[in-house]
Amino acid sequence: MEGRVVKILIVYLATSATVFTSNWLGYIGVAGVNMIPATLSQVLLIPLYIWYRNHRQQTKLSEQIRQRGKHTILLAVLLLFALALLIRIPAVLLLDMAYEKTPVVFLVVLTMVVLEGTDLSVFGFKTRKLGRALLLGFVYYLVYEVSFSAIGGSLVYAVIGQSAIVGYDPAPFMLTMPFMTFCVGISEEGLFRGYMQTHLNQVYSGRKANLIQATLFGLWHFVWHVRPLDVLGMLFHILYTFLIGLVFGYFYNKSHNLIPLILTHGLIDSVTQGLILDEGALRLLRTFPLTTRLALEVVPFAISIIVTFASTKFLIRKVLRTTQFDENPQRDISQPPSRPTTSA
Repeated sequence: MEGRVVKILIVYLATSATVFTSNWLGYIGVAGVNMIPATLSQVLLIPLYIWYRNHRQQTKLSEQIRQRGKHTILLAVLLLFALALLIRIPAVLLLDMAYEKTPVVFLVVLTMVVLEGTDLSVFGFKTRKLGRALLLGFVYYLVYEVSFSAIGGSLVYAVIGQSAIVGYDPAPFMLTMPFMTFCVGISEEGLFRGYMQTHLNQVYSGRKANLIQATLFGLWHFVWHVRPLDVLGMLFHILYTFLIGLVFGYFYNKSHNLIPLILTHGLIDSVTQGLILDEGALRLLRTFPLTTRLALEVVPFAISIIVTFASTKFLIRKVLRTTQFDENPQRDISQPPSRPTTSA
């Protein structure tokens, strides 16, 4: 066990050093993302995938993860969270971009497969009926984004008499979308929903497990507001991502499938990169009281979260054709759920 832990840590740190070092090879900026480390991050996923395809056929699935006590599972969750932060904090503070994503993918995948001897499908990485899962992710994104954009755009227009968005450039979206999906989406969904929530569900109720992972997901984003220190922005970002984590966790508790969430996550982080904003409208907005500006952000987000949350069960049933839901999945997680679909 100790030897495997050491090997995982060595690979994790070596991958981190490789990605970090590539940042100083040059700068090709797209929407604030240096495409050199971003591209390398995606390339590094290829050998990991090849290794997993060859390795998993020789790995016996873990059968009794829930036999561990609550404190043991919670400690494992917090330890993995701390290890991920160990690389995330310097990545954001020194490089101004979260280039810890691929190292975290390595950390999570190796922990699941090597340390726990468990197939990735147990933690929500489903490939069966992949097309339906991707369609669900796309529709889920549309539900969130359309409600947010429609309400937010209408409120801005009502306040200043003009739109803050004047056009769209698809190039930044197309260039950043692979990184946001394969690196950001897989790492964060795999860590918080896949690893954390799956483990926590074995010893806690579904709601409490969701609350714990969403809280950690919110705290995960504090680092963006450390330099320069912005306490208000930090609190808002933590709350914003906490609520996103709750909704995504609720989705995962119902579908047991990470694929839709990975695509939704990637789209949320990349589609907005192509927006062309009216600088004059933005300057005008900054002249309004803080309460007004906060309302223009909070109200659309709150409504979009409610709409997305309310649509979860319906969309899962219609797109994945799921008929059974498990509020508290206290079961042997090496076994698929009792239904003929891809959820697990």
